[in-house]
Amino acid sequence: MLNNLPQNIINYLVNELPPFTGILIIKTSSDGEIIDYHGPHNDYLKSKPEPGKSIHEYVPALFAMIPSSESPIVLNKIKSGGSVYADIHIIETEKDEYWLLFVDQNHQVEGIREILQLLNENNLINESSGNNDQNGSFNPYDVFGDLGIIVNDENNGIISTTVPDWFLQFSPGFGSNSSINFTKVFPYLEVFMYEAVEFWEIKKTGKLKSGIWTETISDGTEVALTAYAIINNGIKYLLIRPMDDDIDKEQLALQMAREQKLAYEKLEKAEKKLKTLLEYKDKFVSIVSHDLRSPVSAVLGITEMLIHDEDEIAKLNDFYKDMIYSINEEMIRLLDYNDKLYHWSNLELGNFKVVKKKTSLKKLIETSERTIDNKIRSKNISFSTNIIVDEYIDVDSTLFLQVLNNLLSNAVKFTPENGKIAINVFNDEGFRIEVTDTGLGMSKEVCDNLFAGFVRNTTLGTQGEKGTGLGLGITSKIIEAHGFTIKVESTPGQGSTFIIRIPQKE
Repeated sequence: MLNNLPQNIINYLVNELPPFTGILIIKTSSDGEIIDYHGPHNDYLKSKPEPGKSIHEYVPALFAMIPSSESPIVLNKIKSGGSVYADIHIIETEKDEYWLLFVDQNHQVEGIREILQLLNENNLINESSGNNDQNGSFNPYDVFGDLGIIVNDENNGIISTTVPDWFLQFSPGFGSNSSINFTKVFPYLEVFMYEAVEFWEIKKTGKLKSGIWTETISDGTEVALTAYAIINNGIKYLLIRPMDDDIDKEQLALQMAREQKLAYEKLEKAEKKLKTLLEYKDKFVSIVSHDLRSPVSAVLGITEMLIHDEDEIAKLNDFYKDMIYSINEEMIRLLDYNDKLYHWSNLELGNFKVVKKKTSLKKLIETSERTIDNKIRSKNISFSTNIIVDEYIDVDSTLFLQVLNNLLSNAVKFTPENGKIAINVFNDEGFRIEVTDTGLGMSKEVCDNLFAGFVRNTTLGTQGEKGTGLGLGITSKIIEAHGFTIKVESTPGQGSTFIIRIPQKE
């Protein structure tokens, strides 16, 4: 029965009925005699519909409704001995046959019912296909000439259907199972994909329809197209469908103009919102930088006074002297870093000018080691470095020290007690700095996204240490601003190695 569905019945099933309901289909003659049926008859009728009998015997409400005065007609919430109430859709075909569609109104089902499964054996792949397969299984979307794509990411996918003629004229060279960059072939989809990605993230079975756009094929003819984003069983599909040939060109132009105007309005609102957010960001950075300078300068002033007061400093033992010198160094660095924070937005935009000068790499590593000294002692972690002969590199010392601090802080955070951390330097066509730990390690997926920027959900350290989610994003930006590169190599359970490459000067 399903293999003989008329085109107007297919169109009605696809475009007018919700896709997630159990459907009973009964075919009758013009006088109401049952010819055939398909679907869960027990849900709707008190007994199995038998060909040759009148539909009125099963559903009295249909008496005198067939033949009908118009088509389609919908009878709402009819119950005829089954377990559910149903909307009954009565549709006439050109052969004076009637198709009755019983649609469950009691509840919606969280999956494609048998009718849509049988219309396409691959569930919602029918939404992205336009062919009859070699086994002869019927596909209702063949009548539309659809181009179906299984989506891999926001730009790429695999063609899952026979390639329709209109698409071959527009973009030859593709076939079934071909890889396709669909946003490159159809630039309009770049806009639609923003909505599609949000729709797919919800993971709700169904479809999302785009607006209408036009493409010009090889003979100069314009084809009006629309797209559907579909998801089923976690698989994402994109269906691109040509509109009817007799579509009203004037109405199409008006619709496209309305959509374009709406897109411009959305873009304008987004631009205004972005400008506002950027202004708030700049104000926030400015306020923080201004308000932070005073307390930092005050602490720095106290340490400077103590250091230069020979009588007072002489009263302290070596430990407290080292503490004051360390505080003084950190306050100087913090004050410098605070000044650079003021220009942080420029760093984000990639036009931040770092102030490089010849700096002792050994001194940078020793300074960074001091910042984690208490932490590594508390976890009994050993620290080592292979630097014997001092090396000098051209860096902004404050910013580069921040890089080392971030990497070492993370190493301590994810290394368990009695672990090991090392910073090793190699002179290899420039310098290669490796920060290695014997910590928890990371999967390849985590490594691939590690330097993306702000991480909302951070991983706790081995002793429950919390992070801000900013450290490695900032590290990456600083490295990039210097013209260096950074990458990570890691194995879960075996630790991680962060590798900074400083190219040799030409």
